[in-house]
Amino acid sequence: MVRKINIDHVTKIEGHAKLHIKIDKGEVKKVSLNIFEGSRYFEGILKNKHFMDVNHIASRICGICSPVHGIASVMATEKAFNTHPSEQTVLLRELLNIGGIIQSHVVHLFFLTLPDYTGHANAVQMAQKHPHHIKRALRLKQFSNEIVKVIGGRSIHPYTVQPGGFTRIPEPEQFNKLLKSARACLEDARNTAEIFCGLKYPDFERKTRHFALKGKCYFCPEDFVACTGAEECIAVPDYEKHFKEFFKQGSTAEFAKKNEKSYMVGAWSRVLNNWDLLSKESKELTRCILPRKFSPFMNNPAQAIEIFEGTRRVIDVLESSDFEKQEPERIAPRQGTGVAAFQAPRGILFHKYKYDKKGNTSFVNITTPTTQNLPNLEEDIKNFLPSLLNKPKQEIQLEIEKLIRAYDPCISCATHFLDVVWE
Repeated sequence: MVRKINIDHVTKIEGHAKLHIKIDKGEVKKVSLNIFEGSRYFEGILKNKHFMDVNHIASRICGICSPVHGIASVMATEKAFNTHPSEQTVLLRELLNIGGIIQSHVVHLFFLTLPDYTGHANAVQMAQKHPHHIKRALRLKQFSNEIVKVIGGRSIHPYTVQPGGFTRIPEPEQFNKLLKSARACLEDARNTAEIFCGLKYPDFERKTRHFALKGKCYFCPEDFVACTGAEECIAVPDYEKHFKEFFKQGSTAEFAKKNEKSYMVGAWSRVLNNWDLLSKESKELTRCILPRKFSPFMNNPAQAIEIFEGTRRVIDVLESSDFEKQEPERIAPRQGTGVAAFQAPRGILFHKYKYDKKGNTSFVNITTPTTQNLPNLEEDIKNFLPSLLNKPKQEIQLEIEKLIRAYDPCISCATHFLDVVWE
């Protein structure tokens, strides 16, 4: 018997894709996630660009992750020119990135994911019965927008980031206002973590490897990648030796594997690799998810915990720091290669640039978190499906979409979501 399900458009994800499933005599034979968004060629656009222009273009790769693309870009440029930013610059970049992470997590959790678990088709319907959820989301979103605007100049595509530092440093009264907002949102952040820790997630687990950057604090990674398994840490400049990108027929997105095997990046991977760096309160909140180490659905509560941890970190930094006016480090262009990695909302983001002696790019490679997650998502769908085959088609579709949304894929970033075809 041939079963076919065609879904022309699926909301509540960033982008569009087609999922092709082949089942023979009740056995899942094939799962293929094919991306059909138009190729965006952002690496090609960045070639032959002056180093002072690169990060401003790179931040436009994604309207959701614009802060981290800009930060990773300037970090790669600084490494190519052997420039070392000040401690204040590093700290401000951390705060700016936290703002971007909270921006993204709030939209994903409250507007794309939570309706699945409250029995609503979308956030508009959910708001009619649960307006408190939307009000909380809007308060957190306003707070995160304020972080990015104060430090980055505007809430989307911040422009104050540049190689060597910032074009301007906010005034003390701006930081004081931001601190007041952070304190006011801390309870909303804690409630968000409790809400998403308390949801009933599908009973599915599959052993996988979780990769994340490691550092001195949770949101300030250093130059190596760690895994929760027995594998050794990987130096960021060597990432291309281990993480291989590839295209496949029928898809405009890049995919990535390590040693021919899939792996997961994102909030859940960060929690697992950096649990010791979380605050005491955040560690307490992780109790609800740590027993399900290999469930991809735990990425949802992990994101919620990061909203709380990020808010706490903003408060701690602003209470203990006095930021002063500071000129960016002077940069002398030279021929060189720079590789940088930073934690994007969805996982590890790599930027690699080669510059000529005039300071123009001759080579660009950008590896996004969704590119790295797509193969693992395919494997999870393939292993999740057998437990669903006796359910009605609509329920099967919803459960698959819950799994896809748990990864919080940004298909637009992965193209250089859901039409399901059953056989």
